Amino acid sequence: MESIYNLYLYFDPDDRCDRVGYAAHDLDGDDDVGRQLLQKNVKADLQRATKVKLSRPFTRHEYNTRCRLGTERELFDEALSHAGAGQGPLVLVSPVIKGRVTYNYSSQLGEFDVGEASLAAGEHGQMVDWFTKYVTSEGARFDKLINDDYFAAIRLTYQKGLYVSSMKLLLSCIDSLAYVEYGDVRAPSSFIRWLRDYADLAPLEITAEELWELRNGLLHMSNLNSSQVRASSVRRISFRVSGARLKLPDTGSIHYFEFRGLIDVIGLAIGSWIESYNVDREKIHKFVERYDETVSDASGHDQAAAVALTDRPGLRCLERAPELGRSCHHVQPGSGRKMCATRMLPPAQAWSAGRTC
Repeated sequence: MESIYNLYLYFDPDDRCDRVGYAAHDLDGDDDVGRQLLQKNVKADLQRATKVKLSRPFTRHEYNTRCRLGTERELFDEALSHAGAGQGPLVLVSPVIKGRVTYNYSSQLGEFDVGEASLAAGEHGQMVDWFTKYVTSEGARFDKLINDDYFAAIRLTYQKGLYVSSMKLLLSCIDSLAYVEYGDVRAPSSFIRWLRDYADLAPLEITAEELWELRNGLLHMSNLNSSQVRASSVRRISFRVSGARLKLPDTGSIHYFEFRGLIDVIGLAIGSWIESYNVDREKIHKFVERYDETVSDASGHDQAAAVALTDRPGLRCLERAPELGRSCHHVQPGSGRKMCATRMLPPAQAWSAGRTC
């Protein structure tokens, strides 16, 4: 005889769960019998569930991310401990919204498949899941992911002599990686924070604030005159493309830096940023959560479906809850598996430059 549990995650209108409910049953049979028993009593158990207030609430986005990583039990283990559950109990986890069990996809714990979830949610189109493509049993290939999603296009436009377009893509890449790291923050922007934390701009003789204003001018207006530059609050900077890498004289109105030099600096910064995930393994949760929002045309995949998925009610899991710390079939933060932290730069000969801009 063992105890099995229906677990309920109560999400408020802000998609935040600060309470988990549980209802126990005695099982004298195998797991198939237990699953049928829990599914049969989902609605009835909701009315009698014992509610536990969590010391650390979580959002639905965080829950979906943990399902991706197979570490969702960490979010509601407090409730299982309150219930006196032993190691690896059979549980059925159901999201509750406005007093009703609400879900659009069922899976076993640690086996969340974005493709299946997208189909279950009624999304159209075919999507290659970046997580299953770049995270394997050997580790997370973040270097290849970022190369495919960003640097491939930066390199292509650079080689074709479309330098302004290439610079726009590079600045947008910094924007995207900074959002993954810090979220949507202001004063200073995530762009400036990321550069301050990971990039050494000293060889270019520019600052993170100046590059931010170049970004604002180029991406919004295709010029060098952001509002802060117009107000003379920040120095106007621009770039040149030249194999000679000679320092241009300061005209007093524009400071020039070498485009390829910035590529080198950002490549090294990305390497340092990726290495930070080996230092702080907990960061992987926010990485997956925020990267799931990314829209990309790398390898022909369309991740817009992933954006839609995060706006859905949630996932429902049925399985024996894994022991805390169990390795999942993708990647387990803190397991000792090292993520790749190679330089992001392509071979030097792939970057040809023929003129100054």
